Amino acid sequence: MNIRTFMSDKQALIEEGKRIVALSDDAKYLRKVTIVNLLLNGATASALSEPCGESSRTLSAWVKQVDEGGFEALRPRKQPGRPHKLTKLQKEEIKVALLSEPSVHGYNVWDGPSLSDFILKKYNVSLGVRQCQRLFHQLGFSQIRPQAFPSKDREEDPGRVEFKKN
Repeated sequence: MNIRTFMSDKQALIEEGKRIVALSDDAKYLRKVTIVNLLLNGATASALSEPCGESSRTLSAWVKQVDEGGFEALRPRKQPGRPHKLTKLQKEEIKVALLSEPSVHGYNVWDGPSLSDFILKKYNVSLGVRQCQRLFHQLGFSQIRPQAFPSKDREEDPGRVEFKKN
C-alpha cells in the first residue's frame, strides 16, 4: 500500500476543506472537496471509488491536485468554446443596416439569404441561412409574414369571394 507524503500540512488541508464545504454552493466542486476530505481523514481511494462512481486513480489524482495547488485546483474551469465569427461591433453595424431599407444595400427584402450575402460581402464572413435567421432573432427582429388578401375576418367582402375562385 502506497502512503502519500504530503507537501502541504495535511491538517490544514482538512480544515480548509471543511470551510469550503460550509461556504460553497457549487455541487460538483463540493462533491470533490468532500471526497478529498474523506481521503485526507484516512479513507482509501479503493474503498471510496465504487460508491463515488469514480476510479481510484481519479480520487488519488484529486488528492494530488489539492496537495500541490490547494482546493481551488478542483474547481471546474470554464471551457472557452468556439469563438464568435462576428464581433459585437459588427453585429451592431448589421443591426443598423437591417433597420434601413434593404434597397439601400441592393436587396429587395431582409431575409436569411440576403443577410448571409450582405455579411459575406461586407465582412468576408460566411454564415449559413439558418445562422442568419438566428442572428435576426438575437438582434431583436422577428419574422413577419405577409397576410394573404383579403383578410380572413371580413367574409362578406366581395373581393374575398373573387379571390377564392381564382
